[in-house]
Amino acid sequence: MKKLYQGLMIIATAALTACSSMEVNDVDAVAENYPDDFDAGVYLELHPILLTMQKLNYVSDANDKFKGSMDAATYAAKVTEDSIAFAADTASVHTFYTSPKYAGLNETTWDSLWIEKMDTTMVKDTVFKISKVTLDSLDADGKVTGSQVVFVDSVAKDSTGELISVVYGKLDSTDTETVTIEVDRVAISINSKATKRDVSSINEVPKIDTIPPGLDVSVKNYAFPYNIYGVTNELVVLDNLTPDTEAAALQFVAFGKSHGWAYRRCKANELTNAAVDPVYGVEYPATKLYCDDNGTAREIK
Repeated sequence: MKKLYQGLMIIATAALTACSSMEVNDVDAVAENYPDDFDAGVYLELHPILLTMQKLNYVSDANDKFKGSMDAATYAAKVTEDSIAFAADTASVHTFYTSPKYAGLNETTWDSLWIEKMDTTMVKDTVFKISKVTLDSLDADGKVTGSQVVFVDSVAKDSTGELISVVYGKLDSTDTETVTIEVDRVAISINSKATKRDVSSINEVPKIDTIPPGLDVSVKNYAFPYNIYGVTNELVVLDNLTPDTEAAALQFVAFGKSHGWAYRRCKANELTNAAVDPVYGVEYPATKLYCDDNGTAREIK
């Protein structure tokens, strides 16, 4: 998956570089190079890597402006602070790492990173970032008298600095009602990234999603390019960017068409046409047009 992603990024970068030398008004000048049914919006949907590159370009431009707005020492300090905050928001990092709109790596890869950490870092530590905990209230004999799932915002420790004494959170992931649970005669079960692990005592907690340098290098490589310095809601900003369909149209003329990129979805009578690899399977320069059959490129006859 990493090799395919890297290959796509190289191709998309080359494609956008080829387009960058073209003026906006070149769209009209090369209109005759478009199929009659070409739709730039559809073309972008079929090749989300192009929108990903637009987002990465936006982040790069924004960060350049951020850097230019202050002196070097202030910039370095703010970048360090911002990067720690970005890494601590593991829900967003998870989306950047796995969503097809961003890096698009698979969930199995993501899960393996944290499962490995859980298996190897069982320590007496309450510095952790998890999705939720299950709190089982116990009676004097240690029997469970009731359970409550809490989506964790933060925890507090007792005077020893080890034992969790309070859990702050919400009753569900979308609920605005907050709860405060004082931990007394309670057993805590950890649930993170769809992996549940019961711990034997409430002061033995797996240290899971840590801040840099605790993050796996692949997370840094694939998620951190979406970190917009000075911004705390990168997902909101990037999800709401208006796609540049004009740039996508120019990419088709300057690169996609000659490299055999599918430009529309296949019609019913085209689903048995010859198929080619959607990335590497067309000899350059392509002499035919191609449609998309759920990720498979097919010749248009």
